[in-house]
Amino acid sequence: MNQDNEQVVSSLSAEEVTIALNGILTTDKFAASPQMSAFLKYVVEQTLVGNTRRIKAFTVGIEALGKPASFDPQTDPSVRVLAKRLRSSLETYYLQNPDTTVFIEMKPGSYVPKFLLRSEMKSTPPAQQMPSYQTTATHSMPAAVSPAPAPDVSNERTEPQADRETGINQLWQAYKTASKVA
Repeated sequence: MNQDNEQVVSSLSAEEVTIALNGILTTDKFAASPQMSAFLKYVVEQTLVGNTRRIKAFTVGIEALGKPASFDPQTDPSVRVLAKRLRSSLETYYLQNPDTTVFIEMKPGSYVPKFLLRSEMKSTPPAQQMPSYQTTATHSMPAAVSPAPAPDVSNERTEPQADRETGINQLWQAYKTASKVA
């Protein structure tokens, strides 16, 4: 295993990463998108075998997505667009699956994934996790318009589950924020 790959793979075994990958690929969203699934599977497998230097827009386009040899990633943004969609889908997956212990992350600017255990993710105090947005305008709603009442969702989740999901969402957001700064 080369040194670049060791930094990407972390302390996880290839089997743990493969199990996490298969869990993601079997979800409805990924099953319905064969190109996104092929993209993720390709970059994970190439990383696991130590071929991180081969993971570029051109090779992803040709080898994972079946683009012709004349594919030019400079003029055809399809790999970049799919990578952005993949990042968003992974984020959604982790938010919807709070018990996930292995995270596959692809930071913007790279197609090489990182594999992380939940315990390896940095957490920050809640005040630093989400930016605080304050409005300076003091507009009030006209008297004739009133906001619709919020739907009653009290029966949808138990308190421990809601607390766990909130904690996981905060941890994920803190990790993403810290990763963007670094």
